[in-house]
Amino acid sequence: MNSLFSTPILILFLFILMFLSFFFAACETSIIALSKIRLQHMVKKGIKYAQNVQRLVIKLDKFIAAILVGNNFVNIAFSSIVTAISVQIFGYNWGVIIATFVSTFFILIFCEITPKIMAIKHTEKIALYASPFMEAFIKVFNPIIRLFMGISYFILKIFGQDTTKRSPLITEEELRLMIEVGKEEGVLSDEERKMLHRIFEFGDTKVSTVMLAKEKIVALDAKSTPEDLMNIFVEEGHSRLPVYKDSIDNIVGIIYARDLLYILRDKGLFILEDLVHPAYFVSSNLSVNELLKRFQIDKIQIAVVVDDRKKTLGLVTLEDLIEEIVGEIEEEQLDHPLRKN
Repeated sequence: MNSLFSTPILILFLFILMFLSFFFAACETSIIALSKIRLQHMVKKGIKYAQNVQRLVIKLDKFIAAILVGNNFVNIAFSSIVTAISVQIFGYNWGVIIATFVSTFFILIFCEITPKIMAIKHTEKIALYASPFMEAFIKVFNPIIRLFMGISYFILKIFGQDTTKRSPLITEEELRLMIEVGKEEGVLSDEERKMLHRIFEFGDTKVSTVMLAKEKIVALDAKSTPEDLMNIFVEEGHSRLPVYKDSIDNIVGIIYARDLLYILRDKGLFILEDLVHPAYFVSSNLSVNELLKRFQIDKIQIAVVVDDRKKTLGLVTLEDLIEEIVGEIEEEQLDHPLRKN
């Protein structure tokens, strides 16, 4: 009689255990599936419980351990109670067989598949509302969770695994994938997609790949007359030209088209060296993003690229660097300031 009387109580326990298993499965899927970037955005906007989710994500290993401890405990308890009820009703042999099938069915459908599908469809909402309860669970069962984590870390260390290493918030590969998805979803245009990919490549590009080679440089001899200077600027249509002494391998500075105004004003007093601006020299192995930083700091727009012996290899301009991001810049009236026509 007592055993029959206890059956309804056991069934009640089964529903409680199913609910807990449902909760653990949904919580695990929603928090892991939640975009890290989206989570950062929610925290900055001050969305309720977003910080709770963030705390769980920061200690993701502990969160996973807590989920596994809780979920395995309730699932094992569920199977044990189902087995006890089945054996009580159908006898030992048939009871064990029936309990196995019943437990498997209910755990798969109601404690795994259904909650995880629901969590994928309502990721943010479930993650936000489940996180405070999950934090409370971790605090209550912290000693047990830490025990299992300690054992796991010990095993990992035996196999030479680093237990302190954490993956970054987002990787370059993930960002590139997001760009492609954005293009497919119509959020980004094809030109925007190309520009973003060029930004990733920008840091890996060397000055030697974007510079204008020495053979193509239009330059002025330091001994040039005012007439020579005027004619070259007019014929070539450039906004600035390098000035050299003896050979192109000895560039001494840069002269700007605006400096021609001094020639017109002081015709007889013209000395080319007085108009030459100091040249800025860089190595061909310098990355273009580092050169861009230098351009910004020193407020310059052109640099002479040299080798280890300080011999001229080429020239690079701010426009060259910008084109690495936005693509070729073509203007009908303005040619490249250094290229021959």
